[in-house]
Amino acid sequence: MASYGIHWRERQTNAIHRSLDHLLAMAHRYRKESNLRQAMEMYWMLLEDHSGTEQSLEAQESLLELAESYERDEWRHTARAVYERIVSTALQSDVLSQEIGAAA
Repeated sequence: MASYGIHWRERQTNAIHRSLDHLLAMAHRYRKESNLRQAMEMYWMLLEDHSGTEQSLEAQESLLELAESYERDEWRHTARAVYERIVSTALQSDVLSQEIGAAA
């Protein structure tokens, strides 16, 4: 009976990872199609609701790239909002705050 539980958990984990991969791919497609609002919404969902996953890290990189693009295009207010939310999200997940404390 224990092997059934392990098998079920592996299938559940696999389904979650595959779903996150598809969500990330959808966000990338929205970005490629210049639907930046929808892309950013999905990137934020992946970053904030699924922190610690590979997909959340890739979403964070995509958000940084978008912020840098906004900054280059003189949309500094939007770029600043993205940068600040990324930092805030990292601090809330406690990952960055632990690293900052260890470096001090």
